[in-house]
Amino acid sequence: MEDRLEKLRGGVTLVKPEDRKAVEQMVSEKISQWRKRRRMFKDLWDAITENSPKDVKEFKEELGIEYDEDVGVSLQSFGDLRCNKRPRHR
Repeated sequence: MEDRLEKLRGGVTLVKPEDRKAVEQMVSEKISQWRKRRRMFKDLWDAITENSPKDVKEFKEELGIEYDEDVGVSLQSFGDLRCNKRPRHR
């Protein structure tokens, strides 16, 4: 355990810059897809429920639909992670 701590304290690069960039790009792409799908769902949901006689909340519950907010997930928080480019302090 002490060896691992020394390695971390020594400032050794644990992740190659190209691997990190690939992961950041993948995360960025997934967040972008999430935004697009969320927008598509909202447009469709608004069109479906626009003239519906049912209560929107009841209809949503009947279909088993959960918004991001219903389960405590925020697209903004993931976007903030992606944009946070501050260097880590050692």
